[in-house]
Amino acid sequence: MLAFAPPASADPDPFIPNADAGWCPGGQFQSPISGGSRYCLGQSFPDGSFYAQQWGGNSNPLAPGGWMNFASCSAMVEGQVQGGLPYGGVPECGGGPSSVDL
Repeated sequence: MLAFAPPASADPDPFIPNADAGWCPGGQFQSPISGGSRYCLGQSFPDGSFYAQQWGGNSNPLAPGGWMNFASCSAMVEGQVQGGLPYGGVPECGGGPSSVDL
């Protein structure tokens, strides 16, 4: 008799969102301005920064959009997802890269 062990599966990283997989541990956010940009957010780091995956539209209004294939290190500035901090500089995302390929 031959038996197979179930494949090992690791829990996804809570700091790295993946909207295509339904993984937005920091929640989803839709900007009330700028045309209503949509984001899938990772869990926040202690400094408040987080990785954000943005919904990308399509230049053809009849074609569907899709989630970008990367997440950028961001911060919430005056109620908006931004790549810069209100006091200058850039978010740190726990010392990680400025963007993560998904």
